[in-house]
Amino acid sequence: MNFESVLAGLPDAVIAVDGALHVVFWNAAAEELTGRSARRAQGRVLKEILPTGSSLVRRLTETLATGEHRSEADGVLDTVDSRTVPVSIVTAPLFARDGTVEAAVGVVRDVSRIRQLEDEVRRGETLAAAGRMAVGVAHEIRNPLGAIRGAVQLLARELGDDPRWREYTDVLTKEVDRVNRIIESLLDLGRPVQLRRAPLNLHQLFERVALLHEETARARGISFVRRYDPSLPPILGDEDRLLQLFHNLVANAMDAMKQGGRLTLATRVSMNALYGKMDVGTGQRSMVEAQVADEGTGIPADVRARIFDPFFTTKERGLGLGLALCHRIVEEHQGAIQVESAEGRGTAVTCFLPIARA
Repeated sequence: MNFESVLAGLPDAVIAVDGALHVVFWNAAAEELTGRSARRAQGRVLKEILPTGSSLVRRLTETLATGEHRSEADGVLDTVDSRTVPVSIVTAPLFARDGTVEAAVGVVRDVSRIRQLEDEVRRGETLAAAGRMAVGVAHEIRNPLGAIRGAVQLLARELGDDPRWREYTDVLTKEVDRVNRIIESLLDLGRPVQLRRAPLNLHQLFERVALLHEETARARGISFVRRYDPSLPPILGDEDRLLQLFHNLVANAMDAMKQGGRLTLATRVSMNALYGKMDVGTGQRSMVEAQVADEGTGIPADVRARIFDPFFTTKERGLGLGLALCHRIVEEHQGAIQVESAEGRGTAVTCFLPIARA
């Protein structure tokens, strides 16, 4: 049996180094995971290919030094296109006949999908808890709120048009309405939703949302840029829920562009390795990418992992439910949502949604 052929065909990345950390084996899965070809990796010191402090370099170095197996469940690997991929790593020594360590091999598995599922479970539990809380307290809050609003309206009529008091009654009415909107947002997280799925033209959805925001965007110095795939197939989804999704994303993008700029709406058939095809309950289905990209302030790296959590917000008056609701809507469609951001350069939110045909 040709063991090298077996290793070459494994779905996990297999990388072997000699005692001086020179690469002696680099299989096809390692090429795909790192974006670096075996031809260019062969014979080079691993530290020249991957950052010195990377999980794999560290574990292989330890194995060469100690002659012991090493493992890391929460490692990371930097790819050639500057992505950081979560990986699990196992390393093992290869001994010479005299018992000395002459080489080491590392097996690296991409655990992006596992981490995504773990995040979705955690986020789903948080959303469910928020929803239960909302349903439990909504009626208790709404009844007195309705009474307060009615009392304020009566008071406003009694006071007439006196500007000294009109300002106060207007503020009270607006704040009561704001609390009602917060309750509605909470209920949206908790309500079971029966989707009305139908084939939809994604470009038409984007255009309807853009039309709603056009005047506000113009006043803020924001211009819409369209980058549509003209051959895009219809997607399968609930029109109202998807309009709500894109409305929230466009509103967030506009809020991030305090100095104006370009807000890009883009579509294409997905070729993404992780989300290009997804299980939608009736088998694998190809996905379409719907992207909203801004030229705003960007999202700080230390908060990116939390932006879809309910009640997490960096806005002064935000409740932190808009993006949580976006995440839920995408999940309802058996899709995925991905955020890429650079501080000072902007943010791109990509929604992966199923096409209408299998």
